[in-house]
Amino acid sequence: MAQAQTGSSQGTFPVDNNTYNLIQMTAAKLESIEVYQKYQKDADQQTRGLIDQMMQQDRQHAEALVQALSQKLGGR
Repeated sequence: MAQAQTGSSQGTFPVDNNTYNLIQMTAAKLESIEVYQKYQKDADQQTRGLIDQMMQQDRQHAEALVQALSQKLGGR
């Protein structure tokens, strides 16, 4: 695997900045889903509905990010 060059004097990294950002965004979405599941236990019915909507949107975002990351890494 080729190493990504950086503009700094710190050397090279195993992934470029864009790939790193995709990884971080995916992790953030997955962590959000986990937190929502915990919040759901204490939520009233109205709040559960809101949490369900948010979890569904974050799942869709996470799936899109995983797909983008897969395409990015598959192209190497």
